[in-house]
Amino acid sequence: MTITGSGEISLSDLATEFGGTQPHSLSEYYKGGANVTGNIDKSITYTQIKGNNGSPSIGTQDINDTSFSKAWHNRTFSGDQEDWGTSMVRETDNQVAYCKTEDVNAHRLGWRWSAGISGYTQNPYYFMMKITGKHRTSETGTFLTGTHYYTGFVDRNDGSQGDQAMSRRSGNPGNPNATSVNNGSTTEAEADVDFIYDMIDCDIEFYFNANEPNTSSAAFRFHFDSNDDGNVGNNQQGVVNDTLTNVPESGAVSLTDYYGGEDQF
Repeated sequence: MTITGSGEISLSDLATEFGGTQPHSLSEYYKGGANVTGNIDKSITYTQIKGNNGSPSIGTQDINDTSFSKAWHNRTFSGDQEDWGTSMVRETDNQVAYCKTEDVNAHRLGWRWSAGISGYTQNPYYFMMKITGKHRTSETGTFLTGTHYYTGFVDRNDGSQGDQAMSRRSGNPGNPNATSVNNGSTTEAEADVDFIYDMIDCDIEFYFNANEPNTSSAAFRFHFDSNDDGNVGNNQQGVVNDTLTNVPESGAVSLTDYYGGEDQF
């Protein structure tokens, strides 16, 4: 429950929001201390990828690392925390490419598609994300918890690339198969999701499918930003609690510094 933004507040209000041990004092509630987390460093662990057929076939690979690079057909299935470094390239027929990340703490997740060439790729092709953990779909939106599913498709085969909004579904839509994302009996819970924001200890699974009878360069890529300007890096802050901008890490502190504060983490 967010602390009021005006009027009187007390130490008991801080204790209700952030916890702590009695007898309470303001020194318990410095930002970055034991009770008030101001930010979480960016971190992503890639745990598994799957990609069959092609030459070579990578099959199922257990990664358990912060980055990976696997040759798959004449492309590379790779992941890191910088640039557009995680690419799920579909170069083979009737298979779903898959990547699982765990313990994700990052400010923003974006995605981008690259279309195949006419005559060499299914039109459209499909992708899905399954996100388990605390996250939101806008910078100031309400946090979602539990498991949520996001689906999308691209109906281009002109070799172009770009961004594509996702649809958050009301339940599990089913993984994309050779020809579709099976939205089944689910309804659309939210339209036009362009980014995922402020992921806290999330597990995220990515599925990408295109029924390609030959080869092309169709791909689904995703990118974990530290900041909105795309200034990325492994050691930058991942998620910042912007309701605590006035709370110091040490020194003089007053109750009014906590106006509007929330234990987001």
